[in-house]
Parts: sequence; C-alpha cells; structure tokens
Amino acid sequence: MDDLMRWPRPADDAERVAALRALGVLDTAEDEDLDAVVRVATFVCGVPSAAVNLIDADRQWQAAAYGFKRGEVPRDDSMCAWSILQPGVTYTSDASQDAVFANNPFVTGRLASVRLYASAPVVIASGYVVGSLCAFGEEPGELSRVQIDRLADLASTAARILELRQTVGTVAEAAATDPLTSLRNRAVFGEALRRALGLYGQGVGRPGVVYLDLNGFKPVNDTYGHRAGDAVLRAVAGRLLGSVRETELVARLGGDEFAVLVQEPTAQRIEDRLGAIAGRISERLAPPIVLGDGIEVTVGAAIGLAVAEPDDTPEGLLERADSAMYAAKLTSHRPGRDGSR
Repeated sequence: MDDLMRWPRPADDAERVAALRALGVLDTAEDEDLDAVVRVATFVCGVPSAAVNLIDADRQWQAAAYGFKRGEVPRDDSMCAWSILQPGVTYTSDASQDAVFANNPFVTGRLASVRLYASAPVVIASGYVVGSLCAFGEEPGELSRVQIDRLADLASTAARILELRQTVGTVAEAAATDPLTSLRNRAVFGEALRRALGLYGQGVGRPGVVYLDLNGFKPVNDTYGHRAGDAVLRAVAGRLLGSVRETELVARLGGDEFAVLVQEPTAQRIEDRLGAIAGRISERLAPPIVLGDGIEVTVGAAIGLAVAEPDDTPEGLLERADSAMYAAKLTSHRPGRDGSR
C-alpha cells in the first residue's frame, strides 16, 4: 500500500498488541468454535467468506476463516487494521467505491477483489480491540441493520472464545507447574518420561534421568525459616535451568528433590550427556545463594543417573535414578578415616 494510505495507529497500540499477545492465541491451530462463528457470519450476512482477523504489531493473522484458506498479511495491507480504529461496525456496500478502501490490495485484485465488506470489532474484557470479525463478498451488496447487529453479536462471541482459550491455557499451565519454582511438576515429568520411553520402544532415541536431592537444605529452613528455604529452592531452580538445554525437561518432584529428563540417539551419547549435566549442576550449585537480607547460604546436591533399558517403566527408571542418588548421598556423608564428615 502507498505510504500515504497506511492506517494510523492510536497511542495505545502497543498496549493493545500486548493484550492480544497475552491471549496466547496467535499462530495456533484451527479452532472449531471460531470456525463455527465465521460460518454463521457468512450465513447471517449472505456472503461467501468471513474471517476472525487478529491485528498484531506488523501483521494481520487469521484465527479462523471460511470461504478461503486462512493465513496472514502485512498489517498495512489489512482492511481490518483500519476498521478496528472505528467505533462499531465498519460497513461498505462496495469497497471499490469507498475512499478509504478503493486502493487497498484486497480490493484492487492484488490480494482479492472485495466489494461488500463488513467488519465488527472483537473487543476483549479489558476493553482492547484485538481484531475483527469481517464478512465479505466479491459482489456489491446491502446489509440490513439487523444483519449488522448480528455480526456485532458474533464478534462478541469470538472475543469470549478467545478469552476462554486463554483461561483454559492458564489453568492447564497452572496444573503442570510447580507453584514455588515455576518448574514442571512431578505429574508432567512422569507423563513426559512415559512418552520418551514409548519413543524409545519404537527405536527413537534413548532417555535418561538426572535425579538430585539437595544437601544442606534442611539447615537453611531450620536456621532462617521457610521463606528463606523457598528462596533457595527458587534459586536452585534457576541454576538447574541454566545447566541444561531448552529441549531437556527440568522438574521439581517435591520437597528439595529435582529431576532432569534427557533424550539422546545412542546409549553412549545419553551416558555422556547425563554425566555432563551432573557436572554442570554441581558447578552451578557451588556458589553461595544470597538471601534477601544479605545472608549467604550454600547448598550442594547428591546426584543419581539412570539410562533407560528396553523393559523400563517410568516408575522403574525414576526409582533407579533415585537409588543412584541415595547411594551418592550416603557416600558423601560417609565418615572419613579421621572420623570427620
């Protein structure tokens, strides 16, 4: 589009985009409920096509589409990028005769040949317009007041669906996350381990587990209280995440016990990788942790490693890693010849 025809952006556009992205719905799979909304929109307006268009910082992305394949286009090419700036529903019986839209690539034939066009804002509960529900056709036409009002109703339905998806995602994330450390919890770790073993059974990769239990954690709780202990656990979680790759799963299993799930193509590579992670964890846990009041505490970890065998169950593999960790803990606490610990 010619630079002179670029749609203006309101002062709060960055906040609006942030609200859109917070929904977590951009670049997601097709949604049956949103697809139903756009199908109904075409019926209500008597046109062949409709879409839920979400207007990001530099693009228009379609969360749902009917009558054509959904996708994305630059924001400056979007008709809905202009319509979301207007109060109420934007409607033109023939976009080619409309001063605002006549030179738009969706009208001129470069991207489409839209004539009848109606766009209702998708407004979420915070009051931000994150996109639009638009219905359109390649022939000029007229919509009644009732049709325009029903399109607005459907846009409100689309907004509620988007917010429901966010709520469901938030609940699912909470159910999968340890609330103290924000690591994955034991249930998620167990399910991930089950999937990894299933792939291993099909000849895809070989999983292994790093299991660790903190040394010196109980004295922190006893001396400085549980708030200090919680701070230590959060610090340890950060150091563990810094010890692994993004593809390796770190979880808090409970208390001061943590685990890492690793998968490599061969037995030798998984053994090498587990050893490397164990060494990295030991190094990263060595520096003192500074609590909020300036007190420094030091914790270490007993670490156990286990590589999957053909008949392993998730429980069996985790138990072997736990046993290896316990053996390491006993070794680290075994008295020296002089009676010291």
